[in-house]
Amino acid sequence: MTLSVEIDSKMVEITVWTRGVQLAKEARDVATLLAVAGSSEGKYTQSFDNYVDLPDRIGVACKSYARISPEPIQTVYEYENGHHDVIVLVEETMIKGHPYLQDAKQDCVVVVNSARDPEALLKWFEPKESLPLVKALACIDANSFGAGVMLTFDGTEGASDDTKIGAGVGAAVAGAAAKASGCVTLESLLAAADNKKAVQQGWDQVKVLPFCDGKPFCETPSDPQELGWR
Repeated sequence: MTLSVEIDSKMVEITVWTRGVQLAKEARDVATLLAVAGSSEGKYTQSFDNYVDLPDRIGVACKSYARISPEPIQTVYEYENGHHDVIVLVEETMIKGHPYLQDAKQDCVVVVNSARDPEALLKWFEPKESLPLVKALACIDANSFGAGVMLTFDGTEGASDDTKIGAGVGAAVAGAAAKASGCVTLESLLAAADNKKAVQQGWDQVKVLPFCDGKPFCETPSDPQELGWR
């Protein structure tokens, strides 16, 4: 999976890690929302699930992808993201024991759905030798938004997806990922999501810890989008 780096050098690859069936809808929503938001900004986009991971197995680690590029995407038939700019973990325990930093690009951003502060998750980062690639670690407590942000099993195991895109936890996680990375604007994301309040909460409440040479800074910049590609 090396063609995208050489051919689509300006493309942002977003990889969303999740658990099969249980949180598949939420990961799909994150990828879809970011892609739709990017498309509304006039960019070329893709979003899809990775069926190599057998996502119909309950609880198995699996991934959804989004791609955003200012130019037509040439590697549209590559079925996996091979070089990640933005890495999203929909569930915090996935930070341990999964190779999410493998094949990450230099200055990648990692976003975790967690009630913990980013500093508390540092010891679980794997592999440690990939830490110099990380530009920032961001945490958003998307599950704490209660009744206003629901979890759904729609669209899993061949079922129809009757829940609108971005109605649940995925909307908040997408808001956090957008702010931490700068891959799309808040305005375009709000327009794409059904639960606009959740998107705004994710954007407003994300905690961003910037890195330098694999080591965290002591302070987070007032505007985390300074870390992004904008």
